[in-house]
Amino acid sequence: MTRDQVQAQGLVRIKRMSFLMIIGYAIIVIAAVLGITAFSVTKYDELTKEKVSSMTSSLNVQLKLNLDSYMNRMEKIGTLAYSVDNAYSYDATISMDDYEAINIEKQITADLNSLCLMENFVDYGIVYANNHTVGKVSNGTVKLFGEKLYTDLSAMVKRTYTHDGWSTGYKDDYDRIYYVKRLHENAVFVISFYTAELEGVLENPETLSDMSIRLTDSSYKMIYSSNEKDTVGEIIPKNVLRDVKGKDMAVITGKDSLSTINATNGEWYMICSIPSKIILSEAVHMKRIIYLAAAVAALIAVLAGTVFIKKMADPVGTVTAGLSDEISEDGFERVLGSRFFRDKADNLINKSNKQSYAVVLATIDNFGDILDKCGREATDAQILKMAKLMKEVFTGCECIGRVEEKTFAVLMKNDGADDEQFRSLVVSRGVDICDMFKNTEYTSTMGTYEVTSSVGAAVGSGKYQNIYDLAYKALCASKNNGKSRFTMA
Repeated sequence: MTRDQVQAQGLVRIKRMSFLMIIGYAIIVIAAVLGITAFSVTKYDELTKEKVSSMTSSLNVQLKLNLDSYMNRMEKIGTLAYSVDNAYSYDATISMDDYEAINIEKQITADLNSLCLMENFVDYGIVYANNHTVGKVSNGTVKLFGEKLYTDLSAMVKRTYTHDGWSTGYKDDYDRIYYVKRLHENAVFVISFYTAELEGVLENPETLSDMSIRLTDSSYKMIYSSNEKDTVGEIIPKNVLRDVKGKDMAVITGKDSLSTINATNGEWYMICSIPSKIILSEAVHMKRIIYLAAAVAALIAVLAGTVFIKKMADPVGTVTAGLSDEISEDGFERVLGSRFFRDKADNLINKSNKQSYAVVLATIDNFGDILDKCGREATDAQILKMAKLMKEVFTGCECIGRVEEKTFAVLMKNDGADDEQFRSLVVSRGVDICDMFKNTEYTSTMGTYEVTSSVGAAVGSGKYQNIYDLAYKALCASKNNGKSRFTMA
């Protein structure tokens, strides 16, 4: 092949490599831009949801406070009934002169009516154990409860410390809310109002006009709903129920909607929910801008990269320029070379703020004799065995390194144990290495040859080199005292 042909082939290869580099660069740029864009859009959606969830949560708490305040006001108005003359002492179940009873009841009724003139109550009266009523007790309530008027109203007194209670949904009638308070053993005082009255209490702000506000009982049947599609008395929609069921106070980002729930004083639930598609509708325009800007940025980057690559004089050299001639692992997976182990251990201990660490050194005894009598293959097998054993025994350690051909090091962190327990753990694992590594090799000249290991360790804090030096002295002591043993500094 002539010199010109060799040069021509070289130019073709360079041109082909340049084209491949342009394609690769374009793919990398587009992938990077798409990744950043997707991350930005996702983050924007998350921030939008967080903002709406914060607003929804605050509104839910405010609505709960409004409802609690309204119910407390109703309870205070109910308490005023105690101030009515004869209301607390009169008992319609006890026989007395008819004329006197009529006058007392007229007086009680007149006083009760004067107390509730400013409120739009359906009921504001007293019900006695014989179902006799005094004050304003509507025909609708009497018809709804029938002969069980007193019995079932009394059952609504659930709060033993205040002798009162709130209830609705009697016989699946959610048109009225009842507040019942016991006057004496044969009489209860009852207040009721239409659930529609809650519309003024649970007002939906214009900023969250698409949010549904629902007040439910303990079985999640709606007492009130701002959503025109809902029917009072029915269970809340399944997608909302799935998110809030079993929770008393929470903000839930569900699959279809964002919901907040708070338990009220009446053992009911205040639930606010807004569909996710409405939350993210404002983000659609922003997404378009982000995608457009990303496309323009990717196009500019690809064009600039193309021009740059074409003008490079040595594309092959550029490709290979960044290759490193150093590797961190020393021939074994998860086993660092000496320098990398030292640097990592030093960084960990320096950042630990006086955290206690242990350095454990394990070496193969009589390494030269093994190499001489058993050969390189058998020696390498022993090194491999030691590497595997170190990883098996010291699970969860900070790092493992090979500091010499025959010697391995481990850095252990004290994760909360007291000093004595930590030292005991180090001793236990060091002894395990000595016991588990011991094995027998067969030689062609001497028969069997026992292979052992010596282990030394030290515990301390401050500087890695100080701990390592102590561990190395302990290792030397193990070898000098007969080998195949563990020594703690």
